[in-house]
Amino acid sequence: MIEVARYRVIFGDCDPMKIVYYGNYFRFFEIGRAELFRRLGHPFAVYIARGLYLGVIATSCRYRRPSRYDDDLVIYAAVTDLRGARITIGYEIRGLDGELRVEGSTTHAVIGDDGRPQRIPREFYDAARELQAGLVRT
Repeated sequence: MIEVARYRVIFGDCDPMKIVYYGNYFRFFEIGRAELFRRLGHPFAVYIARGLYLGVIATSCRYRRPSRYDDDLVIYAAVTDLRGARITIGYEIRGLDGELRVEGSTTHAVIGDDGRPQRIPREFYDAARELQAGLVRT
């Protein structure tokens, strides 16, 4: 996993106990996913312009330690699986001290404007594999 973003928890992210509301971590995952794609040189806007989208088909999230209002968080992400029309992204959310707060994943189907599955574009597949192999600078 590579560091892709930093985020400071705002009051609106928290529940009445001043702890990050559990569902907001999926928004943090989305931030991580968008930044990971940018890091790979493949921002979402490029694919949207081509009529390709990432439909979420599965998610997981394991909560390890709470995050609270005004905490600085570090978002890590990596492509963990690529096959056909599916891509899985793994995430870790950590405090600045490195403490693991949350880990999870999202699996997506690449779909076209018509809603039908599309193969992962070769150039993205290659960039993701290079990052996995440590060939892309982060």
